[in-house]
Amino acid sequence: MDRIAGSSSASLALIAVVALLSFLPGLATLPPVDRDEPRFAQATHQMVETGNYLDIRLQEETRYKKPIGIYWLQSVAVWATGTGPDAPIGVYRLPSMIGAILAACLTWWLAMAFGRPRVALLAGLLMASTVLLGVEARLAKTDAVLLATILVAHGALARAWLSQSTERNLRLAAIFWTALGASILIKGPVGLAAVACPLILLSLVGGSFRWFKQLAPLPGLIWMVVVVAPWFVAIGIASKGAFFQEAVGKDLIGKVVSVQESHGAPPGAYLLLMFFTFWPAAAYFTAGISWIMDRFRQPAILYAVVSVVPFWLAVEATPTKLPHYVLPLYPLMALATAAALDGGGVRTSGWFARFAASGAALFPFAFAIVAAVVAVLLGEPIPVVGILVQLVAVLVGLVSGKLFTLSPISSSIVAVLSAMITYLGIFGMVLPGYQQTRISENLARAGHEALSCTGPRFASAGYAEPSLVLLAGTDTLLTDGSGAANFLAGGDCRAAFVESRQLQSFKERAEDLGMMVDEAGRVHGYALNGGRMLDLHVLVSRSATP
Repeated sequence: MDRIAGSSSASLALIAVVALLSFLPGLATLPPVDRDEPRFAQATHQMVETGNYLDIRLQEETRYKKPIGIYWLQSVAVWATGTGPDAPIGVYRLPSMIGAILAACLTWWLAMAFGRPRVALLAGLLMASTVLLGVEARLAKTDAVLLATILVAHGALARAWLSQSTERNLRLAAIFWTALGASILIKGPVGLAAVACPLILLSLVGGSFRWFKQLAPLPGLIWMVVVVAPWFVAIGIASKGAFFQEAVGKDLIGKVVSVQESHGAPPGAYLLLMFFTFWPAAAYFTAGISWIMDRFRQPAILYAVVSVVPFWLAVEATPTKLPHYVLPLYPLMALATAAALDGGGVRTSGWFARFAASGAALFPFAFAIVAAVVAVLLGEPIPVVGILVQLVAVLVGLVSGKLFTLSPISSSIVAVLSAMITYLGIFGMVLPGYQQTRISENLARAGHEALSCTGPRFASAGYAEPSLVLLAGTDTLLTDGSGAANFLAGGDCRAAFVESRQLQSFKERAEDLGMMVDEAGRVHGYALNGGRMLDLHVLVSRSATP
């Protein structure tokens, strides 16, 4: 390991390979995950379809929750792959996967600012195998790319702080302010908040802000505005201010002061979730927390603590809680964890240490059981191969647990391997095989099979997930039973998807219209949003039946 850590290119290559192998399974085979992911992908689809790369729309409605950055990146992915507007979901996920791989590598770059190559390598490997980053790498949304921009800014800020010079460093300044500008275009002020914590607290601890002069605050701020202003000015004019009212007034401030979209949880929720979302690094982090706090004045630990603690307290206090809100903190925690591992600070005795040592094996074992139980509940074939892969991960995890008391560093490296195998089984084999969760895909396929005409149109009553719009077409009508009957009677080459509870109102309206209807198919499935089984009828007017 020391030989690899001593070579920057070898360290980066190893981290990138581990990240790729961790994030790639399931990227192209998992169905669109409702609701946010298909909303982002559909908005990008409409940009590519219409050629309007300024405005953000979801069908006929504006989508003014996030800035333009991720939509542009997804559009580039569509263009670069030559897939066109009807690109599969895996193409829209490419920016997230690339952003996640960069985030793992940038964790190494941030850690290298403190001059400890082995710590940097460990931190990058731990981040590359973290559950939460792996999930975000597979979702066509903002957070993996945002993390990469934040880590670029952290790396520049840490280097400026460590040098304590008062002379301008234009290279670091350009990196820092450009990264912050990019973060704003991706997700608004989140990146600014992430770097403001260490900037302010480190200056207060040191008794001076003079070191920040290296990053040319005034010219840098002007440059950041130059980076972000063109689109914000253009969308402000085009939307007549509606973008700022929606994105800032409703989305950002609304989540700070109240629970949005039923995503509420009490303070402390992120601390509990950490044991899952920060796996497998969580075990080593918690076992080394005493060592970390005892060495608060070490530069790497101090930087991590002042970056994590205030931001963590802020998101714990926020009424709306989503797991990815703490993602920007995990690279700093990986840095502190790697420092504890390298410094022999991970506690290997006591009941908690024994519990932590079991983590690498416990998680894949739990996933194997859940995979079988879910298959039985959904009436699916048990994913035998995927479960066997999980059991291999369990065996590797047991080796990691055995090494925990002998060599925590070796244990952590084996735990990374266990995580990679776990993700191959879960994301690459188990989850893509659950056909009952692919309602939108199955409906779109059944609709096209029911109609032999060109350019079919669809309506859905009782099932209104954005993934259906992405897969069935932008003009898919989301309505009720009566509206679906009106739609079906409104023209040729049409099919309606009617959920059983909407079937009576559909039939009554069809009878009023004097329309004869045939059932061309039926789709059963489990809706992840709402957590219930659905039974949908694929209906066409008798004249449209092939």
